[in-house]
Amino acid sequence: THHHTSHRLRTMKAARTLTTAAASVALICALPTSTEAMEKVESRNLNMAEDDVSRELMHLSVSFKEECLHKPKDECIDAINARVLETPAIFGNPHVVNYDVRKIREETDEGYNLVSLRTNMDTTTIGGLLGDGMIWYPYEWCLAADNCYTIGPWDCDVGIPLTKEECCKMIKDSVPTADMNGNYLECYFEYPVGTSENPVQTNRIIIHTDANDVVVHIPKNE
Repeated sequence: THHHTSHRLRTMKAARTLTTAAASVALICALPTSTEAMEKVESRNLNMAEDDVSRELMHLSVSFKEECLHKPKDECIDAINARVLETPAIFGNPHVVNYDVRKIREETDEGYNLVSLRTNMDTTTIGGLLGDGMIWYPYEWCLAADNCYTIGPWDCDVGIPLTKEECCKMIKDSVPTADMNGNYLECYFEYPVGTSENPVQTNRIIIHTDANDVVVHIPKNE
């Protein structure tokens, strides 16, 4: 039993390392939004986790607030490994836990000019983080160092949800000028867990960190 337990821990810890390509994709995917919006999202995620089974995704979703939030990434992963060993069935009895570590984008990072558009479950219309069609951009738009202004939010639900293309065009038309670096505002489409573009993986745990490898959002298996 000890041999199997040690082997399982080594296997799970080996899964911490992301390839360079995966890390690059994760950096672009980890698009932040307003603090207020993220607090609402995480509150809703906790409520869903308390119900154990997400009615939308029909799989057991476990959150790791106590183990991870505002703690170093490695400490978070060790705590999750221990929890998986205690109750492996909850995670589908995984041979490997897939830790998808994503550094939250900062204003100085490549891709700062991308605005994230989360789709509805149909993957063709825009729902936004809260499902209300609202899209947020986390930074000011600067035409010069002393000429910055707030852009957004944008409402991509005008009675009926706009398509990806319609929402993106509306947003880009509202900010037609390149910033001081010569970059234009561009769209990035994000797909909810459980869609064909982002299927459920019960052994996948997404961990968002800051530049200091501290966990900034509540991880959960999804």
